[in-house]
Amino acid sequence: MRVFAEPLPAKLVWDEGELVALIVAGHRHTVVEQLRRWRIEADWWKEGVSRDYVTLRTADGLVCDVYGDRHSGAWWLQRVLD
Repeated sequence: MRVFAEPLPAKLVWDEGELVALIVAGHRHTVVEQLRRWRIEADWWKEGVSRDYVTLRTADGLVCDVYGDRHSGAWWLQRVLD
């Protein structure tokens, strides 16, 4: 597993409600499966962490965790699983 000290900016591409691609560092990865989803909320009373996580598998074999910051709407690649 590779965890990034600073998560990498990412973009998720949706088509009619289905997640179809992950774009990181200018590379487009076709999503073939969402393995799991979960939400983390901490210190909500003071605008703390509020994230939606998704573990994805792509057509090129990448398995990774990305999260969306619920405050800003930005998505980030946090870790790549081996």
